[in-house]
Amino acid sequence: MRSLELLDTTATIETPERVSFRYRLAGPGQRSVAWIIDLAFQILVIALVVVLLLPLGLAAGLEGVGAGLQYLAMFVVQWFYGVVFETLLAGRTPGKLLLDLRVVRVDGSPGRFPDYLLRNLMRFADFLPVAFGIGVLTMAMDPRLRRLGDLVAGTVVVAEDKANMLGDVVLEPPVSEAERRALPPRIELSHDDLQVIEAFLRRRPKLSDDRAEELARLLGPALSERTGVEAPSWERVLTLAWARATGRDRPVEAPAPPPAPAEPAPPESRS
Repeated sequence: MRSLELLDTTATIETPERVSFRYRLAGPGQRSVAWIIDLAFQILVIALVVVLLLPLGLAAGLEGVGAGLQYLAMFVVQWFYGVVFETLLAGRTPGKLLLDLRVVRVDGSPGRFPDYLLRNLMRFADFLPVAFGIGVLTMAMDPRLRRLGDLVAGTVVVAEDKANMLGDVVLEPPVSEAERRALPPRIELSHDDLQVIEAFLRRRPKLSDDRAEELARLLGPALSERTGVEAPSWERVLTLAWARATGRDRPVEAPAPPPAPAEPAPPESRS
């Protein structure tokens, strides 16, 4: 049974509103490629720092400044590269961004600065004894493929499914002009909110009306109170809030009818 669990590369996460959705876990192969890309970025940053600052040190007559700058740049980049980028890019480094990977908390909520700091500070332990030995061993033993830093920080690395992009969600019926005018001018939803609502909207065609309203009722009241969106049903509250937050509330213009064929000119009369 343990081997079967390790073959499952998805994790079910339940939100505080008792709505469950699934994440696809990032495997060792994807994370290794992302790490190699990030390593290349780090080497480039270190080289740029040394090249830009070395002439200043030489001009000041400081001997050995090149080696000192190199060690200083290596220390700063290695310890703070992941923290800075994951904080600025919402759980992603350049390598993770290119591979569509993201660091989130184990409950599915977005990570925060303390989480990113802790998981990156523990990276030195993952490298022990050599070549990421403890990190690889920990990932092999954990059902969610987490290294030691993720276990300590309470985070997990997931692969964002491109099938979950905006174009995969169909609003039925579309947002009407009257609904659009009644919506608040601006609605901001967290990454977690968008994930849950999008999962609901994608499943909606397979649900009965009663079941859809039952599920929407778990989120609708709190979302309506928080965003000011009002609608005849909780399902519509979720739909309208998501549409305004993602810019999908604009009415779809019907295609213009083809031009009518020109009538033939009457024959000229000859006298």
